[in-house]
Amino acid sequence: MREEQFKSSSGEEAGVSMADILVLPDELQTIITCLMRGGEAGLPEVAAFIEQDEATTSTLLADLIARGFVQEVPAEGKGQPRYRTRLVSKRTRKLSFEL
Repeated sequence: MREEQFKSSSGEEAGVSMADILVLPDELQTIITCLMRGGEAGLPEVAAFIEQDEATTSTLLADLIARGFVQEVPAEGKGQPRYRTRLVSKRTRKLSFEL
């Protein structure tokens, strides 16, 4: 996925909130938990964390990437890519100065 797809209409970086994660199936929530704990992880680490084979884990990660929950980070050199969550920080409200 291209980075432009994750921009909001105001040009700010978009992502997902913790509330969005709560509606995911348990197996996908577990992957998000893994990535949140470590910051980012490779396929073998995620597969070990969720106790699945790498093929199944790759499919689940692809689903999370398609939904916008996870971002694939290219590896330096010829290593395997790493993955991280696309969580947004707490949104602040813009108040009018005319209160």
